[in-house]
Amino acid sequence: MASMAVSVLVSEPVKGNHLPLPGLYDERHLCPLLKKRLALRQLKQIHAKLLRGGLNQDVILVTKMVGACAVSGAMDYAYLLFRGTQHPDLVLCNAMLKGYTQNGFMKEALHFYVHVLEGGFVFPDQYTLPYVFKACAALLAVTAGRAVHAMSVKSGLAGDAFVGNSLVDFYAKCGDVDSALCAFCRIEEPNPISWNILIGSFVSSGDMASARKLFDEMPERDVASWNTMLSGYAKAGDLVEARRVFEEMPERNLVSWNAMIAAYAQNGKGEHALMVFSEMVGSSVNPGVATMLTVMSIVSNMSNSDNVNWVVDLAARSEFANSVSILTAIVNLHAKFGRIDDAYRVFSGIHDKDTVCYNAMIGGFTQNQEPSRALELFRRMQSEAIEPDAMTMVSVLSACAQLGALGLGEWVHNYVERNGIPMDVYLGTALVDMYARCGDVDSSWRVFIKLPQRDVATWNAMIRGLAMHGHGNGALQLFLQMEMEGYSPNYITFVALLSACSHEGLVSHGFSIFNSMKAKYGIMPGIEHYGCMVDLLGRAKQLAEAREFIEKMPIEPDSAIWAALLSACRFHQNLELAKEATEKLIALNPSHDGNYVLLSNIYAKAGKWEDVARMRESMRSQGVRKTPGCSAVEIGDSVYEFTAGDRSHPQWAEIYAKWNELAKQLKPMGYSPDTGTVLRGLLDEEEKEQALYRHSEKLAVSFALITTKPGTPIRIVKNLRICVDCHRAFELISLLLGREITIRDRNRFHHFREGHCSCRGYW
Repeated sequence: MASMAVSVLVSEPVKGNHLPLPGLYDERHLCPLLKKRLALRQLKQIHAKLLRGGLNQDVILVTKMVGACAVSGAMDYAYLLFRGTQHPDLVLCNAMLKGYTQNGFMKEALHFYVHVLEGGFVFPDQYTLPYVFKACAALLAVTAGRAVHAMSVKSGLAGDAFVGNSLVDFYAKCGDVDSALCAFCRIEEPNPISWNILIGSFVSSGDMASARKLFDEMPERDVASWNTMLSGYAKAGDLVEARRVFEEMPERNLVSWNAMIAAYAQNGKGEHALMVFSEMVGSSVNPGVATMLTVMSIVSNMSNSDNVNWVVDLAARSEFANSVSILTAIVNLHAKFGRIDDAYRVFSGIHDKDTVCYNAMIGGFTQNQEPSRALELFRRMQSEAIEPDAMTMVSVLSACAQLGALGLGEWVHNYVERNGIPMDVYLGTALVDMYARCGDVDSSWRVFIKLPQRDVATWNAMIRGLAMHGHGNGALQLFLQMEMEGYSPNYITFVALLSACSHEGLVSHGFSIFNSMKAKYGIMPGIEHYGCMVDLLGRAKQLAEAREFIEKMPIEPDSAIWAALLSACRFHQNLELAKEATEKLIALNPSHDGNYVLLSNIYAKAGKWEDVARMRESMRSQGVRKTPGCSAVEIGDSVYEFTAGDRSHPQWAEIYAKWNELAKQLKPMGYSPDTGTVLRGLLDEEEKEQALYRHSEKLAVSFALITTKPGTPIRIVKNLRICVDCHRAFELISLLLGREITIRDRNRFHHFREGHCSCRGYW
């Protein structure tokens, strides 16, 4: 019956990939073909020849056919061949076991072994048991492995070096070092491989003392012995001993150099790792792909790009210069240091781009704040039928978050669910973050509570999302829940918590959290935490306390600290302190336009036009140009961008007319254009009003109003801080038209509903 089943199977018509089969059907003619890697249909052709030639019971030829099936991964077909053989011998059985283990079918290997024993076909020999022990080790099948061990002892095979080595390896991989040692002692003539396996078992268990003792007792060491000890010391973090072993080695191979480089890299000694790599290159040892990938990873984690060109040049001159993995690593390396055009040039030159390659380039665009290019490349990836994975979607969601493109982010979320992309913790966190940064904190929360798994980053994303949307108390409550569920906060958690306290004006609670960082959690406050505290005091109108807090900081205040103080001075109109903060900011970053503009606006609000002129002259003399305001609004599947005074849109006249109409409707509601900060040179009040009307966020809102249905929420992302005039206007528009308007500016989210903003007038 088995033969009939095989005959039916191979009688199917074979389309394409025909082999030029010899006319004679014997071992001499067919064996050369079976040494090649063949497709399943080609294997069927050969089998058909065997059947027609009456050679399908030739065990030697069937064994070679099984070997060819194993190379091609066609073990189901190999089993059919085995079942069709009336008198299989031990060599054929061993070929089946080898094929299963080579292809990772460990359960099938064990089942086949049991089947062979129960069928009474043959009794295992010294070539059978190593495959069985390999399967038991991979499955951590300790009970089965011990049973096979007992059989090997009874049959007298346990003393064979080949069987003994596999037995030692089995116990080592199952974590039973004592049994591994016992098995080693039963080997009649242990070879260097036997010693190395046992040393490796001690190394894996972290017992370097026993490993060293065994190493010293070895009658004959080979380079693998030295490499095992070197890797063991590296894993244990003992770089001194690792280096000593490296220096004492009588000979080194590529693995030795890689192990020493990895030892330094894994223990945070990147500079030392590069020195070893340089020594390796100088010794005329050709680095392998693994070496170059490790070295490029080391360079990418450094704070400067000094070594990038050197490493890239070495990779370009190597024998694997066209390796996709190497080229992908180069893309990552360039992107890490902001050399995005160089990254894209390398990416464009890769012929066989895969998912990992696309992920590197899409991720590079998002890391370098080029979300539009990231999304464009994602569309190209789809058009080329390259399957995205969870990592792809994490980068695409990050691009959506940067653009504030909620609609596109929702499409990505649906795409993930439709295509069954696994919702791992990274993808789940990216979704939570995307919805929060796109202004939809409710959807962010819905995703968060449904996630099958979370980590600290997931909790941080949700806490930060609640805080940035003005739900400070909700963020603080979520932190308590986070701790109750056993998650420990980290550095980023406290940035989000202090931000929440700042938005809620919880000064005493904020100080309590700040003081608990080191005392309770062992986390040293960083510059971001100090910035949150200055912002917290500033919002509470405690400017003197904020200035004193800065004076007492144990670390040097950076521009973010002084910017927080300056922002508070703007809101509370403290000119003297604003002047000091601006001077500090300009000293730290003389080319940043926002520092000059903010103080200039404070002076203008106070009517100090000479000081305004002085600030603008200072900008000109320093060559500082004001960054033009830019606002983006998503309508349908597209994102539209507007700059201040923009007339490039085909509907610009309609957009301007819409705002003029709105302004007329708002004035009876109490809206009065805030012309106090408009340049004094515009003497005509109407001209000042028109200058305010051309702000980018007003144009974006007007466009949204004429292109969406009544009641549709409007979401806008702006590159600068929203001005006082626009803020007041949007409060009234939300009341007038019943529209919810969300603005994400450079500092925070503003949710305008029914005449009020979530920021409560402080931003």
